Amino acid sequence: MVRGKLEKLLNHNPLDEMNLSHVERYFSDFLSALESNEPIPLHNASTDKYSSVTIPSNLFVIGTVNIDETTYMFSPKVLDRANTIEFDVFNADAYLHGKIENNHSFHNVTYLENPLETSNNAAMTIEDIREAMNTIAISENELFWEVFSRELTKFQTTLKPYRLSFGFRVINEIARFMYVAWNYEGCPKQWPQWNRYFDAQIKQKILPKIHGSKRMLGTLLLELIDLCINDDTILYETSYKKLEEMQKILDDQRYVSFTC
Repeated sequence: MVRGKLEKLLNHNPLDEMNLSHVERYFSDFLSALESNEPIPLHNASTDKYSSVTIPSNLFVIGTVNIDETTYMFSPKVLDRANTIEFDVFNADAYLHGKIENNHSFHNVTYLENPLETSNNAAMTIEDIREAMNTIAISENELFWEVFSRELTKFQTTLKPYRLSFGFRVINEIARFMYVAWNYEGCPKQWPQWNRYFDAQIKQKILPKIHGSKRMLGTLLLELIDLCINDDTILYETSYKKLEEMQKILDDQRYVSFTC
């Protein structure tokens, strides 16, 4: 049901093959306005009825990309302002025999089906989010906001020496994502499964910027893998698997990026 709703939403205004050209070139005005909330000036304003256009709060931009020798990779400017969602290829046998199963359990499906319900979250400051989530517990002895802050800082600190770190923009977007995820689960006072959503943000917001040679990344990937584990327990499963995959490619080919 959720997939059907999403497909219906995408079918309204799909942006396919967004990286056949450099996104940061043809989309630069939009990216700037997205952050500043200022109108986008239109060309030929002297002859057009409208001299500018404002991005409404109910506009969502979703596009698809393929990575091959004919396409361009995204710049950090684009990646910092987007969530990169990687889709796995279905097993051919399962697909041909109609045996593809959805093993995910959903909570507030209605919340997912109405993206406009969360559109006002973009205006929330980090102080607003902290105030809303400051008393959430993940166990009897730990508060979510303290653990979340500590874990996010670990990734930021680890990436900094390699010039792949992130700043306030990414921190704010990850925090908003966590706030939406918490609302999606019904705003529980105790939220032990928070790491599932933080895992998604590691993979969608932090890892896509990683690319480089064996000399540059050999140690970094191992450090990031360690951050995904706590006392022999994998905390961030999808990020851990992606990092292990990247590490193998790096060992074999001496170069790796998130998309290869």
